Amino acid sequence: MLTDRLTNQVYFSEWIRQDFPVTFANVCRLLEKHGVKYGLLPHTRDYWCRDYMPVQVTDQKFVRYTYYPDYLRSRRNRPFITNPDRTLDELGIKSVQSALIIDGGNVVKCSQNIIMTEKVFWENQQLSPRVVVAELERLFECEIVFLPWDRSEPYGHADGIVRWVADDVVLLTAYEQSRHFARKFREALERHFNVIPLVYTTRPRSRNLTWAYINFLQTQDVILVPAFGIKEDVQAMRQFEEVFSDYRGRIEQVDVSDIVGYGGALNCISWNIKV
Repeated sequence: MLTDRLTNQVYFSEWIRQDFPVTFANVCRLLEKHGVKYGLLPHTRDYWCRDYMPVQVTDQKFVRYTYYPDYLRSRRNRPFITNPDRTLDELGIKSVQSALIIDGGNVVKCSQNIIMTEKVFWENQQLSPRVVVAELERLFECEIVFLPWDRSEPYGHADGIVRWVADDVVLLTAYEQSRHFARKFREALERHFNVIPLVYTTRPRSRNLTWAYINFLQTQDVILVPAFGIKEDVQAMRQFEEVFSDYRGRIEQVDVSDIVGYGGALNCISWNIKV
């Protein structure tokens, strides 16, 4: 599996520059500081490009799934559904097509696995779970590790819960919305990985923000960690420097307070690949 550690090019929807110009400029400044190439994706309809752009499995294999999430199917929201075919044509990227309905934010790549929440079964109810699993394994060429879906979180994205670190190690967000689901996530992950949980000890705690530290942007040269101007920023940075010790000196924080209220952070607004 081609993981984030191997990527060297970052793309953003052209909408991010218009809707969040200050944050976008700060992100670009840090990418330039670490020599990471970046560009804008044309023909997009919203700035959450992680969700609709294909998943890169190998140097040459990109998996193009069907992007038709339930939270965008209303008449009001359907105009925000991006079909990435024109974008991929302009980039000169060919992809393997699948009829499965998937969100890119629900695909967390590890060296030997993909982690997803079980919302993928809800999105593909016309198929049996066995068929969905078989198709996912065919597309991604690896075993899929499933986490339960907390339905109070409508998007069901795994990249708001967990990220791969290295080897068999994953980093788990401080999931403070539900102790029940926090325990279930850890139990499911510990069957396959060594789990390092993010922990915050500040009082009072900004529970509506701390989940988003896990939604960082990683390339081979830099890790950009969300920040919000709160006490937990310092604790988050300290933990990232410990967990990703091989990135020491190449971990930066960038304030994404203007973005997080819309449901995502740095991984959500970016699409990083190896070119």
